[in-house]
Amino acid sequence: MNIQPAVTTSTNKANGPDKTSTEATKDKPSASELKQANRQELNQTILQNQLDISLKSDNKSMTLLYKTITASVEKRLAEGETETTGPEKTNASNPYGQDQDTSPQATADRIVAFATNFYGNYREQNKDLSEQDAMDEFMRKIGGGIDQGFADAKDILKGLQQLEGKVASDIDETYGLIQKGLQSFREKTLADKAETSA
Repeated sequence: MNIQPAVTTSTNKANGPDKTSTEATKDKPSASELKQANRQELNQTILQNQLDISLKSDNKSMTLLYKTITASVEKRLAEGETETTGPEKTNASNPYGQDQDTSPQATADRIVAFATNFYGNYREQNKDLSEQDAMDEFMRKIGGGIDQGFADAKDILKGLQQLEGKVASDIDETYGLIQKGLQSFREKTLADKAETSA
């Protein structure tokens, strides 16, 4: 017994196959298609970094962490907003040179500096919000980007069997230091704004 899957195509004798739903899907990708595209991009990153990461040194792992987080933060901030211009637009390709400090503190400082550098532009684009609301929304966005970047970097490192020992502890320590740095930025910025307006 040969069972063929049912194929449903809506046709109109005058116009041929109904293309409106197909064209709409092609014009505007669905959430699952966007997720798949992001996953493919992540897989490309895995392949590119697979050749670079050394089993004997965590420098490359911290570089990967930085790149993954900064890319994720940029994507979060770009959602539904105009392109960032001016000094806030930063190239995060690789701030690490041969002798660059890749300690958890130095990496956390770079990530905090990178993410918070967008606040001035974000505030300009959201003048209708109070200072407190703008800061809360900004922190929510960059916090989501940082969390996603950590998750992606950990997935890559797990796939490469790198997420163990010193690399794992350095990444956990970096995450804690980033949270402290973001809280300090938040408190200082709001205090400075309150002092200025008073």
